[in-house]
Amino acid sequence: MNRRPGPGRQQSQAPELEAIDVALSETVERQVYRSIRQAMMSGRIAPGTSLTSRSLAHVLKVSSQPVRDALKRLEADGVLEGRPQIGFFLRRVTQREYRDIIQIRQRLEGLAGRVAIGSVDAGKIRELERINERLIGLDTTKEALADNHRFHFTIYRMADRPTLLALIENLWVRMGPALHYHPSKINSADLMALHNEIIRALRDRDADAVEAAIASDLGSAADLIVPRLPSDEA
Repeated sequence: MNRRPGPGRQQSQAPELEAIDVALSETVERQVYRSIRQAMMSGRIAPGTSLTSRSLAHVLKVSSQPVRDALKRLEADGVLEGRPQIGFFLRRVTQREYRDIIQIRQRLEGLAGRVAIGSVDAGKIRELERINERLIGLDTTKEALADNHRFHFTIYRMADRPTLLALIENLWVRMGPALHYHPSKINSADLMALHNEIIRALRDRDADAVEAAIASDLGSAADLIVPRLPSDEA
């Protein structure tokens, strides 16, 4: 695997983004905004990456204006920093900020897990098991992060609480790029074990156990990532 960029290193390569469908009733700007957010949540955009309307428009095969509007919107959201004549950059997350957000995520995502119990059935449990089983055959952190995102949001969407889901998504957007500071090789067995605890608690409809298992999963990842993040004094 290639070496990840350090906090001060910049990348100009455009990230992989979901395709835009101009035939949809949803505006192109809204689709671009959603596509970039999704890439952030799943860790596909590394810290220090320069995002320009021209490069992203080329990848998405759309004009520059809706991309520029989407980037401005993300800047207003507080996740991007605009620099004149250069582009937009991901705001860095410090060790303290990461810990603070993890504590909030543990509460919100634990709540989503508790609520999701009401929608759990055998089919949804099997879907989570299939996602988790794929981790064993994955060779890259990139693939593992994508399936980790898929696993968690399969649960959170079961809760059917749009406002809660939006809050969780916003925190994932803010923290997703920091996943690039995760060790270069995810221990799939450990990750599967943590996920299996969540699945078991959902199957047993044990709300306290679901909340505790989600908190443990998030906390374990934070223990690996936080030491690699910029210190608050940097």
